[in-house]
Amino acid sequence: MKQAIAYYRVSTSKQGKSGLGLEAQQNTVEQYCNGQDYTLLTHVIEVQSTRKHRTGLYQALDLCRLHRAALIVARLDRLGRDVEEIAGIVKSDVDIIVTDNPHANRFTIHILAAVAEEQRQRISETTREALGAAKKRGVELGKNGKALSAANKQAAEDFANKLSPVLRRLKNRGIVSTRAVSEALNKKGVPTFRTGGRWHPSTVYTLMNRLNKQLN
Repeated sequence: MKQAIAYYRVSTSKQGKSGLGLEAQQNTVEQYCNGQDYTLLTHVIEVQSTRKHRTGLYQALDLCRLHRAALIVARLDRLGRDVEEIAGIVKSDVDIIVTDNPHANRFTIHILAAVAEEQRQRISETTREALGAAKKRGVELGKNGKALSAANKQAAEDFANKLSPVLRRLKNRGIVSTRAVSEALNKKGVPTFRTGGRWHPSTVYTLMNRLNKQLN
């Protein structure tokens, strides 16, 4: 039987103590291991890590080398937030498994990270453009600018919440990968938030990431 070491990351010490977000990650990883005949040897929990201080991640990688096990995470963003960070991890001598995209290889993980980073940058640019347009109309920024940014964020969160039951039903049917979910949403004719167009694995990833952040 194959062996794995789980790596879980939560953003704040409060979340680490409460289990918010952590329990969801653990359930996802355990279900994957049970379904794929992986023995979960142990896990490492990292709380409030930064790019420069990822001691828990490095500890998990060392354990993987020691036991010749794969590193398993619930979602790609648990590994890191940008391409450079994730690229360094996937170049290591440890096999990486991302449960929400289990068929992804090293190359695919790198591409998904790049797409996710571009998506975050695009959302940031959209917000800046909205603020710039408001300023040209004579709107006083500062508090109003923050309110506009908050309104954009709230609109995206509301959209994600509306789709949460749909994603739950798809999950119950075994449709969990970003590609499978995007295909299912397109078949249902569900429009995307920003453009109202078709879904892609990258936009599904962003949607799932937003929902998971609300739980974290």
